[in-house]
Amino acid sequence: MRCLVKGFTLIEMVIGILVISITMVYFTTMLNNSTKFVADPWHQIRAAELGSALLNEIISKSFDENSDRSGGAIRCSSVDTGAVNCTTPANLGADTNEDSRDDYDDVDDYHNLNSTGNDIIELSLPNNNNLANNYAQYQLSVSVFYDANLDGVNDNAIGTHKLIQITVTDPAGNQNAFSAYRSNY
Repeated sequence: MRCLVKGFTLIEMVIGILVISITMVYFTTMLNNSTKFVADPWHQIRAAELGSALLNEIISKSFDENSDRSGGAIRCSSVDTGAVNCTTPANLGADTNEDSRDDYDDVDDYHNLNSTGNDIIELSLPNNNNLANNYAQYQLSVSVFYDANLDGVNDNAIGTHKLIQITVTDPAGNQNAFSAYRSNY
């Protein structure tokens, strides 16, 4: 009579456990690496919202400190109106009486604006903690300069167009750039 024994040997068990262990390590490593890409779309959406909102805020302001704020009848540096010169490139930025974004009244006041965390949303919704938490690790910087020939390069001279460039850095360190021109009209 023959006795049939069914089962695994000790060597087969050890090899099976080893194969399962290697497979598990491979899959957990793959899952761990993929989780950092799951958050990227969320960061990109928030950066786009933030950049777009700030760009709209800036563009809604007048072209220059010396421009007419009641309809654009007087343009700075305009020969036909005899208006005063526009702000020189060296003097772009917030004016002496403008201490916060709430006081900014022309596009170049935003030049060299750098904000992080709560400073980003403080002006628009000061008591919204949920929004503050969403943007707590974001950074933004703004650059404004004259670019009369629309080539994206600083002209270092008074011109008819100002290029507004915004860079939003998300918590993962990705930089998102936004830009627009504001014309002297």
